[in-house]
Amino acid sequence: MRKLPCIIDNQANPVNHLSEGIQAGLEESIEKNSPSLGRIAVYKKVSRLKKLPPYLIVQKIRFLWKKAVENTGSKATKAKILRNVSFPRVLDMYPFCTDELKKTLETGRDYEKKMLIDKAKLEGDKFEEYKKKLEAEGKIVSEDTKELFKKWKKDQEEEEIREHDEKLYRKVGTGLETGNYELIAVLTHKGRTSDSGHYVAWVHKKGDEWLKYDDDVVTVVKTEEIMNLRGGGDWHMAYYCIYRKLEVV
Repeated sequence: MRKLPCIIDNQANPVNHLSEGIQAGLEESIEKNSPSLGRIAVYKKVSRLKKLPPYLIVQKIRFLWKKAVENTGSKATKAKILRNVSFPRVLDMYPFCTDELKKTLETGRDYEKKMLIDKAKLEGDKFEEYKKKLEAEGKIVSEDTKELFKKWKKDQEEEEIREHDEKLYRKVGTGLETGNYELIAVLTHKGRTSDSGHYVAWVHKKGDEWLKYDDDVVTVVKTEEIMNLRGGGDWHMAYYCIYRKLEVV
């Protein structure tokens, strides 16, 4: 399965987040005849992922078919759900996997935690070296370590972007799976109906930069603008969210 539905119109259970909609799409109620009960019974069908693809497409089910209502005289028609449904930059698919796959993912997840601890320690060591370098050069070292750390982090920004993108676009299959995916593209729809409106593609370029493809007009936007494409009004709202698998080496 490479495309997952995100159910937005979830009857009495409102969906506010992409993960909630994915869960609703993987768990459904089915009415079937029960030989033991001798009547129609409601069964719960639960699906789980036994394999994770390199790319994962999540479709927000924003369009639905509304039946005709004789009392009001309204005709059957297609409608769009404008509901605000947020989506994460990093999507964790671990909860939606089979127990067997979860065991495999736990190896990568445990290793990732260890890497984060080691990275924090290494970062602390590098910062101390940075302070000693300033002192050796006779420069004034701010007494506010927090402010000095912010300045150092800003100087490290380019390196962090390079490391982030290298991890994101590393060849899939060269590391351990964790169940995590990172957002790399969004397809949005702007408009009130399913038969009209405008589609726009938003694609990750590097770091905090994204490219907005609006027909033949291409502009650079920031991640913050991408995360605001969650819906709830007349602005562009996410219809497809495309994620790429993250691995740890």
